[in-house]
Amino acid sequence: MTRTGFFVSFEGLDGAGKSTQVAVLGAALRAGGYDVITVRPNDTALGEVVSGIVLQHQLSASLQPWTEALLFNAGRVQLLHEVILPALSRGAVVIADRFTDSTLAYQGGGRGVDSEALLHLHRDCCGDEWPDLTVYLDLAYSVAAQRQHAQQLPLDRIEGAPDDFHGRVQAAFDRLAAEHPARIARIDAGRPAVSVSQEVMRLVQQRLRIAGATPSPVAAG
Repeated sequence: MTRTGFFVSFEGLDGAGKSTQVAVLGAALRAGGYDVITVRPNDTALGEVVSGIVLQHQLSASLQPWTEALLFNAGRVQLLHEVILPALSRGAVVIADRFTDSTLAYQGGGRGVDSEALLHLHRDCCGDEWPDLTVYLDLAYSVAAQRQHAQQLPLDRIEGAPDDFHGRVQAAFDRLAAEHPARIARIDAGRPAVSVSQEVMRLVQQRLRIAGATPSPVAAG
């Protein structure tokens, strides 16, 4: 498909505020007249099954790191072809809560799966599709964990992993941001959410102008 839209992803540790920032950015761009969709990894029937399997608290047998990586990639392929690419082909702004960088950070950095092998897999199964802009919400794990505990919600299998796992994930996100500064914008997520939202909006508006993306007379949900 011809890709005429603009693709933004949000990355970072659980608790960094991705879901909040995705929702705020989506609402702001819609109010400005853009055709916008927001997506999560489980926004297809397959993605919902994958999330249910991988994130369960208890499994009859532990998932191998490659099993986890392959399942997440399968869900991503389906999301890409069912939802993301069709929206980009019509010129929409697609805002994703996580994309391939999460697999590189969580299954690569956290679980120890070879990053080059993961990149090769992405090229083969996703056609090497990447966001035009990735917003990395940078937040210390200690703060992210406090935020999650304050919500008093049960942690899933990955959220509840040991601290050293999350330390490796954060280090992987940091490396990705350093290696891809043109695509990945690092934003301090330790500030009040409204301050983060304002910086994100300024950044996205700037990138949309550079890309020549303009508001559409048709708004999408």
